[in-house]
Amino acid sequence: MADQRAAEPARAKDDDDRTRPASSRVRPGVPDGADGPATADLQTTSGVPKKPIPLGAGEPKTADKADSEPEKSQNPQREVEGEGGKSRPEVEVEGDPDETVVMRLPAAQPKDDPDETMVLKLRPAAADNKPSDDTTIALPPPSGKAATPASPDDTVVLPAPTPTAAPKPTVAPKPAAAPKSAAAPKPTAAPKPGVSDKADKSVKAEKTGKVGAEAGDSVDETMVILSRPADETVALPAALLKPPPADAVTAIIPVVPGRKAGRFTRLIGAPDPGRAPKPARPRREPLDLGHAPAVLTISALGVLMVALAYAGGRVSTGNAQFAYWVGQVVVFTPVVVRLLSRRMAGVAESFLLVMGLALHQYLLKWMYSPDQFRFPDELQHWLASSIIVESGELFQPNPALPPAVHFPGLAEMGAAVTSMTGLPVTAAGVIVAGIAHLVFVAVLFAAVLRASNSPAVAGVCCATYATALHYLFFNSMFLYQTAALPFFMLTIWAVRRWRVEGGREYVALAVGAIALTTVSHHVTAFALVLTLLLLAAAELVVQRPRRWSALIMPAVAAALVAAWIFTVARDVLGYLEAPIDQVQQTISNLLSGREEASSTTAAVSVGQLVVQGTGLLGLFVLYLALVRDMVHRHDRDYWRWAAVVGGAIFFAGNGVRFLGQNGPEIAGRLSTFTYVPISILAAIALVRGVQLIPAKDAEGHRWRAAAPAIDVVAPGGWNLYSRVAAGSAMITLLMIGARAGGWPPLQSILPGPYLAGGFERSVDAYGVDAADWQRRTLGRGNRVGGDVTSVSLASTYGRQDPVREVGPLYYADEWGLAQEQLVAGLYLQYLVVDRRLSEQLPEGEAYFENDPNAGSITRPLSTTQISKFDSLREVDRLYDNGTVRVYRMGAS
Repeated sequence: MADQRAAEPARAKDDDDRTRPASSRVRPGVPDGADGPATADLQTTSGVPKKPIPLGAGEPKTADKADSEPEKSQNPQREVEGEGGKSRPEVEVEGDPDETVVMRLPAAQPKDDPDETMVLKLRPAAADNKPSDDTTIALPPPSGKAATPASPDDTVVLPAPTPTAAPKPTVAPKPAAAPKSAAAPKPTAAPKPGVSDKADKSVKAEKTGKVGAEAGDSVDETMVILSRPADETVALPAALLKPPPADAVTAIIPVVPGRKAGRFTRLIGAPDPGRAPKPARPRREPLDLGHAPAVLTISALGVLMVALAYAGGRVSTGNAQFAYWVGQVVVFTPVVVRLLSRRMAGVAESFLLVMGLALHQYLLKWMYSPDQFRFPDELQHWLASSIIVESGELFQPNPALPPAVHFPGLAEMGAAVTSMTGLPVTAAGVIVAGIAHLVFVAVLFAAVLRASNSPAVAGVCCATYATALHYLFFNSMFLYQTAALPFFMLTIWAVRRWRVEGGREYVALAVGAIALTTVSHHVTAFALVLTLLLLAAAELVVQRPRRWSALIMPAVAAALVAAWIFTVARDVLGYLEAPIDQVQQTISNLLSGREEASSTTAAVSVGQLVVQGTGLLGLFVLYLALVRDMVHRHDRDYWRWAAVVGGAIFFAGNGVRFLGQNGPEIAGRLSTFTYVPISILAAIALVRGVQLIPAKDAEGHRWRAAAPAIDVVAPGGWNLYSRVAAGSAMITLLMIGARAGGWPPLQSILPGPYLAGGFERSVDAYGVDAADWQRRTLGRGNRVGGDVTSVSLASTYGRQDPVREVGPLYYADEWGLAQEQLVAGLYLQYLVVDRRLSEQLPEGEAYFENDPNAGSITRPLSTTQISKFDSLREVDRLYDNGTVRVYRMGAS
């Protein structure tokens, strides 16, 4: 049997050498001891795997031979030249998506290469799959001619196979019963059809029939075949007929399109047979955790550093800020590096890393205030759960947050944990919020894993999403949005499974998750309807044929949300009307050139802008590179195209932060949903190595060249390290920017003493004691006004009816008719005054909700403005703990 191999390209020393035709190289023999059927392998430099061609199946059809002979004689460039020849075969990769291998045989070269040799390797084709003593190779004569004896000096020309139909060599096994004797005829190698008598274009043969050198020489041994008379045969020893090893592995290397003619992808050469083979990597078990435990141990050290920073912030230690930022990096960056390393054990390791990171970051939020809820929104939902525990009924009035009454999902879960365990509502709220946060991350991982089929993409997506502005605090607080997010993502996962696999169980799960989202949070329910509508529209636009059933789930979601809003939670429309009107008014002021003091936003430091801008710029570059790649590849995955639209909405939504006093808060809450698609796209770009600057194509065009989204060869060495370092640095910058520009504000990023208008930092023992006194002494339901913190504490701990529009009463230097009318119009009964408002500027750019001077306050309230209430005859001071005072308005 003949193993005919095309010439491999020689190693180029520089880039210019790649365009030269590669010289032929003799391949070593195959080791002994392996059994297998007789095959002939054709190997090329294009990276296309070797294709075994079974031999002994009979002669090819005569018509095929007859058709191919004229071509060979008329086109001398298709001949395979041997020693002393002036042309040689060249293998070129054609830039075709189907990875077609084209064999081009150019004209003769002006210079001979004495090292060129056509190598034929023979393998036995015995019936019992064992090596036989010898094998006879019979080359049939030309069609219509009888075989004539040839002299020992005659040469045989073996025509090279054409790209269309390569003629199969004929192997005629020697009869087994033929005894070896002096009178027995010798095996004959008949002349090949189309043989040329030119000695300078042939494969020379020696009469001895020896193989290169003696046994035991180097592996570069060649078999030189001499032509014999037609009535003679050549007996080859069985020791030379070596079958291929049983454990041979063929690597498939895709062809890279878009290269210039004559340029080839550099391929890894054959392994050195003298070197011991590298042991195979052991197969990973499904639950192999890899290095996740070690990486999470390092991350836990970062949690400890942040805890020490929090402790230092409470006592105003100078190095607390430095310890905080170092701890944040230690918590976050090792996990990201491992996720990007491409050496993970599998799904189990990636999932454990993601969940461990989510748990560690939730601990950072909890350690900020471990003893009680301090954020105003958390206090409002704490009150909702407390009311359900006390009354045992849903839909009870909540003066602190009236719309939450008709979205009782979170409050009911907190009350249920308290009732079953006996824990305080605060502890139950911490547990419920933590579990909801972890479930959301887990379902996000599952959804991305289902869409991408890559644990690395799913893990990097979750790590990137952890850099959202409100991820660390707002999205993991005891808020009704936190309870709705897991059901939001569960709906997306179930819809994905239903559209891909079908099944009524996924439809039922999706409908149930939609219902739970609807009764948990209004904004999340609206976002869910829009998300499902976007997915359905993307499917209808991209997929062919169109499946109109994609509109079923958006219609169901819209119907459920509309039914709940218009039949149960009608007051939510008025609740959402105020912030929407504020954004519209701010946009109108910007377009008309007007500017109001209340629309001014807080000043941001240059360093904070640089960090946030660099991270967003990195995301934008990855976004553009991936979109360009999808366009050139004609991507038909409608989920990715829906993510592209969602990413565009994310970048547009970042401009909302500059619209008015509540702009940053609105932009942050909007990013809770729009950050999911941009995280998916960034993960795909980082893990699959999308080219940021593509190579030029054959026409010299760079940006119109189609580049593959996935690496042709997995990166290694410095290439891999640079990619991991760049990706980790970008995600870490995003995390730092989110912590600096997210919540809590940068000035309140560490717990510490009281700060006026500092939300969590404004809650201390003085304010809580005053609120408890109001509940015990004044009773519930009284109309109480004050600054942001005083109103929050009075409405939750004090169970009072809050009045938030009392800013003009504090800013007035004198008490007059306007102030009395305002008190009467607000039905104000009690006023809480914190004397520290005259000592500090507000951290949140405002002392009061709906503050008329928001964003333009340059000095604290004066002592005269704070103390004027003590001199009014119609105002009585009922409570004073040295810092906080409570006045009764309109006393008789």
